[in-house]
Amino acid sequence: MHASHTAVLPGYDGTPLFVRRWPPEREAPRATVLLVHGYAEHSGRYEALAARLTARGFALAAYDQRGFGRSGGPPALVRSFDEYVADLHAVVRHVRSSEHRAHPLFLMGHSMGGAVVLLYVLDHGARPAGLILSSPLVHLPTPRLLWPVARLAGRLAPALPTVYLEREAISRDPSVVAEVLNDPLCYTGRIKARTGAELLRATRRLRDEGHRLGRPFLLVHGTADRITAPSGSRALYARARSDDKTLTLYSGFYHETFNDPGGERVLIGMADWLDERSE
Repeated sequence: MHASHTAVLPGYDGTPLFVRRWPPEREAPRATVLLVHGYAEHSGRYEALAARLTARGFALAAYDQRGFGRSGGPPALVRSFDEYVADLHAVVRHVRSSEHRAHPLFLMGHSMGGAVVLLYVLDHGARPAGLILSSPLVHLPTPRLLWPVARLAGRLAPALPTVYLEREAISRDPSVVAEVLNDPLCYTGRIKARTGAELLRATRRLRDEGHRLGRPFLLVHGTADRITAPSGSRALYARARSDDKTLTLYSGFYHETFNDPGGERVLIGMADWLDERSE
């Protein structure tokens, strides 16, 4: 696999966004996959995905979302989910202008990044060649009674620390959990009140509007995910109007299916799905 290239691009409002790009092993890419990572992590955690896709002739691009990794913005404070959707729009425009327009562009989103990708497609009428949604943030296992409390706290004290994300729930592999806890580019503090409120707001929107999704998509979720509920993926799959949709549930897998024991078959499944739509 070729080494990644890095750059800094302006977000929708000029906030610097750190970008990585892994070129394919052959000269001309069959397609480009643009990845949006999840909450509290960064784009550098996707080397295994990059190796799998570039070996198949795909280019992978990924960026650190604002407030995470090496990008600018208040650390781990989601002031408005709309900002993240607008940043994706800015990055897509750059990728479209810098890549050969003749080959397809796929969007991939993990967890919170899955919600960003979905709302981008719904809000902007974007027509990527397809979507890969990895444990997307469609439904949180949060009691409904907490929604008004989260909304009020997010408005009155946006940076108020609330609960911890259960890091042990990302993977059954203890080494993966340890890597995250020791990675200075991963946020390991408490979820801030405004962030929690905005994540809940995004899930409510997707519950109400997910049926409008008409692009081809692959949904991947572990049945033992305690961070984003697999029931949300099942509901999105059932409601979405797309006539090219696939839901793959991995029995017993945790949140990061591709970083769980047996995760190599998750990566192979993603690459196979892209293969079938890039011929």
